[in-house]
Amino acid sequence: MNKIVSKQQFSERVFKFEIEAPLIAKSRKAGNFVIVRVDKKSERMPLTIADADVEKGTITLVVQEVGLSSTKLCNLSEGDNVADIVGPLGNPTHIENFGTVICAGGGVGVAPMLPIIKALKAAGNRVLSVLAGRNKDLIIMEDDVRANSDETLIMTDDGSAGEKGVVTVGIEKFIKQEHIDKVFAIGPPIMMKFCCLLTQKYNLPTDVSLNTIMVDGTGMCGACRLTIGGKTKFVCIDGPEFDGALVDWDEMFKRMGTFKAVEREEMEHYQDHINQVDNNLVVEKTDVAMDVEPTNETVEELTDRNSVWRKELRASMKPKERSAIDRAIMPELDPVYRATTRLEEVNIGLTKEQALLEAKRCLDCGKPSCVEGCPVNINIPSFVKNIERGQFLAAAKVLKNTSALPAVCGRVCPQEKQCESKCIHIKMGGKAVAIGYLERFAADYERQSGQAALPQMATPNGIKVAVVGSGPAGLSFAGDMVKKGYDVFVFEALHEIGGVLKYGIPEFRLPNRIVDVEIENLRKMGVHFITDCIVGKTISVEELEEKGFKGIFVASGAGLPRFMNIPGENALNIMSSNEYLTRVNLMDAADPTTDTPINLGKKVIVVGGGNTAMDSCRTAKRLGAEVSIVYRRSEQEMPARLEEVKHAKEEGINFMTLHNPKEYLVDENGAVKAAVLEVMELGEPDESGRRSPVPTGETVTMECDQVIVAIGVSPNPLVPNSIPGLELGRKNTIAVNDEMQSSRSDLFAGGDIVRGGATVILAMGDGRKAAANMDKKLQADV
Repeated sequence: MNKIVSKQQFSERVFKFEIEAPLIAKSRKAGNFVIVRVDKKSERMPLTIADADVEKGTITLVVQEVGLSSTKLCNLSEGDNVADIVGPLGNPTHIENFGTVICAGGGVGVAPMLPIIKALKAAGNRVLSVLAGRNKDLIIMEDDVRANSDETLIMTDDGSAGEKGVVTVGIEKFIKQEHIDKVFAIGPPIMMKFCCLLTQKYNLPTDVSLNTIMVDGTGMCGACRLTIGGKTKFVCIDGPEFDGALVDWDEMFKRMGTFKAVEREEMEHYQDHINQVDNNLVVEKTDVAMDVEPTNETVEELTDRNSVWRKELRASMKPKERSAIDRAIMPELDPVYRATTRLEEVNIGLTKEQALLEAKRCLDCGKPSCVEGCPVNINIPSFVKNIERGQFLAAAKVLKNTSALPAVCGRVCPQEKQCESKCIHIKMGGKAVAIGYLERFAADYERQSGQAALPQMATPNGIKVAVVGSGPAGLSFAGDMVKKGYDVFVFEALHEIGGVLKYGIPEFRLPNRIVDVEIENLRKMGVHFITDCIVGKTISVEELEEKGFKGIFVASGAGLPRFMNIPGENALNIMSSNEYLTRVNLMDAADPTTDTPINLGKKVIVVGGGNTAMDSCRTAKRLGAEVSIVYRRSEQEMPARLEEVKHAKEEGINFMTLHNPKEYLVDENGAVKAAVLEVMELGEPDESGRRSPVPTGETVTMECDQVIVAIGVSPNPLVPNSIPGLELGRKNTIAVNDEMQSSRSDLFAGGDIVRGGATVILAMGDGRKAAANMDKKLQADV
């Protein structure tokens, strides 16, 4: 929470706020912006920082009432709290001694221009400022601008203050008055466009600051993408300032209107949006009862294959009898029903009887190859055998000894490609033990029984370690390190803990309440969580070291969405899967009482064939769309889990395999209306072993009103590029050795920021490996 220290009204709809944000105040520079979330139901809103006071620990924001979230903010009073502020974001203004510069600010654009004026003046420039507004009431911060400028012109449309005329009249007056070296312009997009058209006539370089639609503000969603100089750029990480002559202004005007209709409707129901929601953890219960008294055995006893109970269990059935048992079938919601409900889990979970029977299928191998297939090295036979003897809490204890997120892994890990693929039953021509189903059963029973126990903890050693990112890699690392006695602090850029587990995976596959309970367990173990904090922006690695952190684990993920760079791709209602899923999953945009807007397509195309593509198409289906998934290879090459493909088909998703988008057709409003798909055929295998798709030259045109691009993500450069001396690998990944250690000896990394894209369980494996090796290093340094 961030307290409003002071509030000042400039005009009917324009207010200045001074808000507590000490870390941002210390680290911000001219040109930076923040993302503000007013309350738990609000959208993430970008606002440029107008000023900062390091001693007071405050930042100044100037806000104009234009939409739902800005209106909610403007209705707050001094002493009220804002839910979240994250920053500073974006690249700071490039400041040097250019010579003589013009700084033009229109309306509330004067506020972000002020720190630039101050910085330019401090760098030795002659600063000529132009302030413009429709009337005198819309001229703000005049005294501050005059105090830091060599000359100041006031321009109003009606002549009520200064001279009568628009901003370009003032700029041209200065141009004709003396030699100008550079121009800066900030204000409404139409104002900046006309400023640039004027300055281009005089060959004057002109920088503009773009305030586009955003969701996360850190490069994860791609909502802010624009065409700059013929190339797609992300305003939040490539900007916000650009050469105005390179901006595709017409495209920007259209993209800024993406959610206008939805936002108008939301304002008509303003009162519904100011009622708060309670996000307390859901308390679950279970009807399942253990038939035996819970055991108090230690983990060592529970995992001892030669213990008396384990030997007796093996002897109770012959291997042939165990092999004859059919693999359990996961109970599921009816496909027709579940395709209408976004929050109910598709997989219901094994019954007690199913779990007990499935556990008997495990042959308790002397050399269990299933463990070798598990990236976090769970002692699979031991937890399964504890289920078989009815000790469900003991099974959960075994799981939690090595896994920080057993209920998560039991739901989303591709067991069929990992532990289950190594099962002895596969080698014998049968079906693998349903390890994932059993993992979920044990974790769910412990949670629902209300008898969750913390794993064994080492004595605190007083050594602080930092974790950058709270996704599966970061949480796994944090869990292992806190068990080893370290004081662990997890820094998360978003307002919610969980990373991709929260923003990327729909609740019908992984309910948020499950993730929340796993996180709460880590809190009880002693892990500290700090949200709205970007390491490398809000606080630097050097500052962490100054604060006494002896080790840092970077698990910032691979949140930078990929696009195909084909004609029409920046049209309205074409979005990345990250943006789409973040709006629906993290921001709950489909709930009409939340502020984050979303356009609900009627004919939706999802491009891609991975799990994220399946999540996107199944989400769109639940939001009422007719959905087609377009994939350039055949179904056999799809990287998505077989279960996800099966579920998608059952729910009525149309599969357009061996097709690939070539171009998007756009209507008169700039919105997508159709996709031109190239028909593909399979050629020779590529380096991944999958047969490469080859164009046939034939195309088909498919009508659509929304496209979700789910063709993968790249490592986000925001964190790696902010750390001096860090060696980077391919595509901005962090280069690490076999011990997950980077070129900086105190910094380890894992998950997607190292791999470029991987599964939840592989990321968790990296976290465990990094924890083990950092522990060795830190203990050696003591």
